[in-house]
Amino acid sequence: MSRALEDRLVHRLDARRRAGLERTMPLPERRTGVCYELAGRSVVGFCSNDYLGLASLQTAADLPPTTPAGSTASRLICGDSPEHRALEGRLARLVGCDDALLFASGFAASVGAIPALIEPDDRVFSDVHNHASLIDGLRLAKARAELLAHGMTPPPRPAGPGLTWWVCEAIYSMDGDRCPIDGIRSHLADGGLVYLDEAHALGLFPGGSGLARARGLRPTVVVGTLGKALGCAGAFVAGSATTCAWLRGIARSHVFSTGLSPLLVAAIDRAVTLVSGPEGDRRRARLWANVTRAGELLGRRLSSPIVPIHVGDNHLAVAVSDALLARGWHVQAIRPPTVPPGTARLRLSLSADHTVEQLTALVADLDDVLTTFGRRLRQAS
Repeated sequence: MSRALEDRLVHRLDARRRAGLERTMPLPERRTGVCYELAGRSVVGFCSNDYLGLASLQTAADLPPTTPAGSTASRLICGDSPEHRALEGRLARLVGCDDALLFASGFAASVGAIPALIEPDDRVFSDVHNHASLIDGLRLAKARAELLAHGMTPPPRPAGPGLTWWVCEAIYSMDGDRCPIDGIRSHLADGGLVYLDEAHALGLFPGGSGLARARGLRPTVVVGTLGKALGCAGAFVAGSATTCAWLRGIARSHVFSTGLSPLLVAAIDRAVTLVSGPEGDRRRARLWANVTRAGELLGRRLSSPIVPIHVGDNHLAVAVSDALLARGWHVQAIRPPTVPPGTARLRLSLSADHTVEQLTALVADLDDVLTTFGRRLRQAS
């Protein structure tokens, strides 16, 4: 053991603790839908991304018993299978693209796809609230990204030989608002390219699609994650057949990774069937009804299941989270670097599995807790 490294890390951890930035992993146990035990008490969770409640709907016992656990190698070596390719075809159709490519996670998708597609001389516009995976992908691409104020659109594409990209999210993971659809439409019509992260939108719209397809848009590249509304794990990048052919041999996080487990591929395939069929329709209806009800309780118009409750101070965000936990609600405090400094918040995440009674009781307790800290719920929203 290096004493110098130990001393350094102890110092760094202590500094983060004093700044209210210490991170620990909550340990849910005996989970049933949105209910589970945490730190010895029964709680209702309001911080997962399981928007449609599909994560606990299927188990390994539902899958064919002969399905192997491992794909054995990179898919460029011998880890490919007909099931991988069939699933990619289904995912491409789900988002209205020609083809798709599976990745181990949404982060792996963007840090692999963005450097493979965006060249240093391309002009790139990136929303200032973009997810860390998009930011790191652009860093690896060595592109000079021009930051856009949140929700703003790029200027008209200048004449010239270079490509102009707009990198943004369909639904922003920490703000819960949507990308400017009309701006994307205009940017594409002007010859610009759009890299759209649909992580928090996929599955929430008719047929299980994301926001872009639901609004009649076809971005240049679409990223979808499979661990949120679809309740599994992994991700994919979709686009033209040529784009995906290029990524298969160039995107480093794909080329140098073992292919997704066939068990996971089978589970995702079943989740696509669920999310795109009648069960998905029923769950989407329940989810959006909960979004509407939560908006009424909070006095705000919500456009997604993600509801930020801003408090600003890191320590206060943790204190409010702890006070809610004591009342049986699990709502995580979100602090930098996940959000900008000075914008610490509680992030409520709604699910089709939440009941109206749970929503009503949570908002009442949240209002009461914030009042004890000298804050008002409407102001925090």
